[in-house]
Amino acid sequence: SAPAAGTTLIRSVGTEMYVSCAVESVRVHSLTGQHVVFLQGRDSDRIVPIWIGADQAHSIAVSIAGLRSERPLTHDLMADMLSKLGVEVTRVVVKDLVDDGNGSGVFHGSVFLHIGDREIEIDSRASDAIALAVRAGARILVADDVFDRASMAPEGSTEDDSEIALWKRFIESLPDEPTGEPPKRSGDAPGDPRS
Repeated sequence: SAPAAGTTLIRSVGTEMYVSCAVESVRVHSLTGQHVVFLQGRDSDRIVPIWIGADQAHSIAVSIAGLRSERPLTHDLMADMLSKLGVEVTRVVVKDLVDDGNGSGVFHGSVFLHIGDREIEIDSRASDAIALAVRAGARILVADDVFDRASMAPEGSTEDDSEIALWKRFIESLPDEPTGEPPKRSGDAPGDPRS
């Protein structure tokens, strides 16, 4: 499929194409307690919402805010261990969006590590990969086909698909910062964090 307008693609190993993204924000819906991380294409205004668990949301939010917790969070521990072992996190990839059979999907991720003279790929939940990337300063890439299927146009766009309009209204209802102590959940599903 053709990339979204204004989207910069990065060619990676093989013929796969990726969109370079940054964490736009992490939010929690005050009524439902559902957490979502928004990845925005670096050269695009399109956003990919990824539903994540409370722990991953907190971990990502703390890191992008430049805060440090009193004791290391799990992703801090992982990043510190890798660094002390001389392993570099080169990039993370949101590589797939798989139908979960319930009308939703689950994002799959990978973490790429540079060790000595080789690079290895580690399978990961997208949320854990993102949490590690923001700590390591690693690139966050989204597979082009995933970006096309999961990204949303910004408000005022010419896209008027009813599903996109519904997403927009929901996203606009989310506060900018996580609040409260929502229930502990995990998963990377765009429609149901318990998937």
